[in-house]
Amino acid sequence: MKYTLVTLPGLSLLAMMISQQLYAENASAPAAISVPTATFDTVVATNGKSGVLLSNRISDMPQTTQVFLQKDIQAQSTGNRQVADILAQLVPGLGVSSGTTSNFGQTMRGRQVQYLLNGVPLTGSRDISRQLNSINPNQIERIEVLSGATSIYGAGATGGLINIVTNSIVPEKPFQTRLGISTNNDANQEAFGYQVGQSVSGMTESGHLAGRLDIDYKQTGGTFDSQNNRIAPEPAQTDQQDSKSLSVNANMDWTIDEKQNLNLALTHYNDKQDTDYAPDYGKNLAVLFGQAPSKKAIKGLSLEQQPKTEKQTINLNYHHDDIAGNSFNANAYYRREKGKFYPFVVPFSVAKAVPILQSMNLTQAQLQQYSQALKSNAYGVLQSQSDIDVIGARLALQKQFDSKNPMLLTYGVDYEQEKDSQFAKGYDLKTFMQSNGLSFQEEGQNYTYGPNTTIDSLGVFANLNMDIADKWHMTAGARHQNIDSKTDSFTPPSDTLLANLLGQYKIPFTTGQVKSGKVSHDKTLFNLGASYDIDPHNSLFANFSQGYSLPDLQRVLRDVNSGFVVNSSNVEPIAVNSYDMGWSGKIGNTNAKLTGFYNTSDKVIQFLKDYSVAVADTDERVYGAELQLNHKFNDTWSAGTSMAYTRGQYKDAKGDYRELGAFRISPLKATAFAQYTSPEEHKLRLQLLAVDGTDKAYQDSLVASSDTNVRSTPEAKIKGYVTADLLGEFKLPKGKLDVGIYNLANTGYKTVFSQAAATTYGDISSLDAAGRTYGLRYTVDY
Repeated sequence: MKYTLVTLPGLSLLAMMISQQLYAENASAPAAISVPTATFDTVVATNGKSGVLLSNRISDMPQTTQVFLQKDIQAQSTGNRQVADILAQLVPGLGVSSGTTSNFGQTMRGRQVQYLLNGVPLTGSRDISRQLNSINPNQIERIEVLSGATSIYGAGATGGLINIVTNSIVPEKPFQTRLGISTNNDANQEAFGYQVGQSVSGMTESGHLAGRLDIDYKQTGGTFDSQNNRIAPEPAQTDQQDSKSLSVNANMDWTIDEKQNLNLALTHYNDKQDTDYAPDYGKNLAVLFGQAPSKKAIKGLSLEQQPKTEKQTINLNYHHDDIAGNSFNANAYYRREKGKFYPFVVPFSVAKAVPILQSMNLTQAQLQQYSQALKSNAYGVLQSQSDIDVIGARLALQKQFDSKNPMLLTYGVDYEQEKDSQFAKGYDLKTFMQSNGLSFQEEGQNYTYGPNTTIDSLGVFANLNMDIADKWHMTAGARHQNIDSKTDSFTPPSDTLLANLLGQYKIPFTTGQVKSGKVSHDKTLFNLGASYDIDPHNSLFANFSQGYSLPDLQRVLRDVNSGFVVNSSNVEPIAVNSYDMGWSGKIGNTNAKLTGFYNTSDKVIQFLKDYSVAVADTDERVYGAELQLNHKFNDTWSAGTSMAYTRGQYKDAKGDYRELGAFRISPLKATAFAQYTSPEEHKLRLQLLAVDGTDKAYQDSLVASSDTNVRSTPEAKIKGYVTADLLGEFKLPKGKLDVGIYNLANTGYKTVFSQAAATTYGDISSLDAAGRTYGLRYTVDY
């Protein structure tokens, strides 16, 4: 293979690594100006802008990659479908969606996924897990998926990487209008939702300057289960019932001359809930004291500040074709994110009050009276908000070496600074209790919810692609990363809560502090892989790669006691070794891919009973297999299936391997579809999603040995389920009509997240999934 350097508006090391694996649309597709993005752009010469026409050599890169084009995404996105739902259907190794605002627990190969939007990393140290639900699917041109650990974009991709690329500029039809509605099984008025969107693009006569603007507004109604009962709000990760969202995508492309290109991409997303419904905590909050919740949505919520998500990204790319024989790319980006959660009841310890009471010259009866009163009121009603600001830059160069075995070297440097803060607004406990959890009256107190943090990451990287023989292709690379983490001093929320409670009884209490800290870490990570072309249609590959994840500093330090010392042993990054082997090929009219994987790590974050935190030496291993089959019977009928099996284990205190729970390991997942395409290009698709049940982690959690100071979390039994969807696309004289009927059989079930949440957040978060829902969307280009 001869590598050809091409003009890339967003060239990156990741592009070099996987470009030969990506599948392309037919070269006769409509021309478009590529969105400014540091993404999986092609290195192989193509007749068109990279980022739109990708290489069709899918057999040369030794790693599992997938690209889902706009037509694939649009077919799945009618109604209230979110990106998390779409990817769960399309990506075998990705867990099923939670049905909430969050993609928490939606892992890939049992590990964390790193998300990017137009090449801007969305996954950092502070992770509120809303990456997949903070962009409207109508604004997505393609989604690129790399399975397995990688460190190409820094931390966070221990399980894989997903890059979301927004719409490109299409000068031929500069306008697009989108109108959509959604409702539930019995067309309940409260379930009704709608969305409207408009796109405008254009180009100057010279073709040097082009731009595009997408605006989508969506309003959702309530969600109803298979019995047509309204589903209660999910209080832990929140949901998007009765919410209004605005999604904006803008980009400009300036071709300076034949060798230079400058791109600017901007995105804005705002989603805010405005509902009258609340979870049913029962009379006098009985659910918090052990009573089973009704799971009903109770009308009468009085909460001024409701859950919301805000996100803005800016991405600037400059590319030059030839600087001293190198293709050069410079990228600078900024991300700002705010996430507000639903108020949650937080118990806290009154142990620090005991010596104070004992020093107050109280009688035994008075001491018992005070102790009982404090324990009965040791609850806070808190609503947290995370604020995240990230700036970063990346410089990458690529150099081609013409020789008997062509080589392409990519090398560069990147830097990122992340600043995180989180606070919690306090609400009056008495008002909350007397209203049975419906009324929230601000008490005028904000609580620090972990320290303000600043994380500076500096990385250097190099990667080599080469043909080592006629049918052999090899890639090898390395990345060295330096991470400096700083935490400000803060008062633990448990101290502030206790001080407020004791203040009600006129008992003095001085809150403590967790002092500021600074730690530094260095990591060097490698990747090495090879692929072999058996014939023009079949290939084998094997790959080794490494990734790492940073602890969520604010989360792990939130509950520590005053006096806790931040050091390298309790905030250390965790590295993952990932191994892949697979085959991909075509037999007749059947395309197939089979991959086996195995990944390991030797450290894990542990929360201790004394409310401290530590990074412990504990082995974890995750292994499994993924299968994809697609068959085209003729020009009208096609069908396909996928299956992903993942098993994850950890060593307990005695050294025995025990099963990891459902928040980490997705149960066996399978999908299938059959599609009919008429000669007029009308399409009808029936698809299935099946999740297997398992109780292995639950059974192991009953017998697993743990250190006496570790806070153990019980695991849940997972009950399997099967859902079916019917999707249609109909060409009209002007525009097209997309129809979606989701959960076609109106199956009653709970998502994997909802089942696992019962043991972590309580039964009040273990909610039924949506019943049958309908979506309708009209789209016209002009």
